[in-house]
Amino acid sequence: MTRPPRGIARFDSAAGMVQALASSLHGERFSSPSQSPLLDSLMPPINLLPKRPRERVYTVGGMSEGITARQARRLDVEGIGEWIAGLYPQRKYDAAFIGSSNGALMHVAAALGVPWLPQTFLCPVRAPFSDPDDAQAGFDDGLRSVDALLHADPRIAVHHMQDPNQDRLMLSAMSYFRLKLRALPLAYREFLLRGLAPDATIHISRCTREWPVTRTGDRSFYQFGALGGATEDEYFNGGPRVARYLARYGVKRTHWDPPAPTQRAPEAEWGYDEALTGSIVALAKEKNWCVVEWRFAEPEAFSFATADLYRDWYRSMGIESKRLVVDSFLLMDPYTTLRLRAIPFWLVFCTDPSAQTLRRFLDGASFDDIEMMLFSHGTEGVGLTSIREWRALLAEAKREGRFLGVDERRYPRDFATFVRFDRALAALGPQYDMPAPMPLAFFEDALRKRGSSYGISVHDHNA
Repeated sequence: MTRPPRGIARFDSAAGMVQALASSLHGERFSSPSQSPLLDSLMPPINLLPKRPRERVYTVGGMSEGITARQARRLDVEGIGEWIAGLYPQRKYDAAFIGSSNGALMHVAAALGVPWLPQTFLCPVRAPFSDPDDAQAGFDDGLRSVDALLHADPRIAVHHMQDPNQDRLMLSAMSYFRLKLRALPLAYREFLLRGLAPDATIHISRCTREWPVTRTGDRSFYQFGALGGATEDEYFNGGPRVARYLARYGVKRTHWDPPAPTQRAPEAEWGYDEALTGSIVALAKEKNWCVVEWRFAEPEAFSFATADLYRDWYRSMGIESKRLVVDSFLLMDPYTTLRLRAIPFWLVFCTDPSAQTLRRFLDGASFDDIEMMLFSHGTEGVGLTSIREWRALLAEAKREGRFLGVDERRYPRDFATFVRFDRALAALGPQYDMPAPMPLAFFEDALRKRGSSYGISVHDHNA
């Protein structure tokens, strides 16, 4: 795959997921989120370093993806759109997904053999020697970059996100700006016009998850905290878990003091900005395409739906799958999962809410084998699920439960897992030829009939 242009982080959900799906559509494994042979070769020896040097190397590696505030003013949104669209095979598609990032959705798109175009991507801006826990300083210092990004393109909304619980290592060297497209870039339009069949359907993935934010402009927001291990209340009001977490990192404060929220807005990473819908519907009307919108409040709602969809699809082929592959954040490989005839189940992060999601799923399902990936983000944050608890979930397997490419001693600083996860998955067997694509009607009928049981609703824009 080609290297992305400056301004989009490869270590983020959108870039990772679009590369994983594109690899599957090309008939290939997703073996390297970094897409850097040099970095991949360095990961195993880096993993052998003591804890603090390992963290510093991880931070420096992430900072290399950041741009400067001056470069942010010249951010090439069209170039990023061209890179994303250019990852996919150039052929005719019966459908395309657009919208919220969602790992489970990547497995649906892979089964259907169709692309997904993300609304949101992460633009990291360098901010060396920053204090991740000083929310007011982060807010003030980020305003210059916000103005630069707003100037770069009028079609984006800028969500400055500061999450000291889960992004501690990276936030010491950069600021996170998640950019949401509010209109289709030309690259997306051209890809759809060139690639969609005359009777195609555009499926909008709309996660309605919101978060308290401080508005900083007509198209900009500051979001303190994020979906994960800590609750909204803990981010804004503290609590025993926050105090223990800060003490563990030698921070003198006992809680955070972010700017007061002024409203709720789409969650920076997972939420959908409905402003984009207008340009999607307008383009579809020009070409007489159908537009179907799938709404869900929690990202992992789609994980339940996808698992059941795969099970029913396999059964229609005479296959009773007894293998579960658990994805973690951007660690996934739809291609190999399909070749294993495994049921995919995607988790947002390695935190207690996600572990509880998996527990709920396993309470109503039975598998002979369970394989699990764990994304290491380097922080012992509030609500981080322990290896012992993940092992307990693997023990639900009737025959064998195992981690895929996980060094249990180094989690959550097991950074070499980024190059080991897919090798471990690819080593499993038996593997089969890729199945014929799932019929689009099979997917639509299943979600229309049972979507409400997963918390997914459908809205047609074809009237």
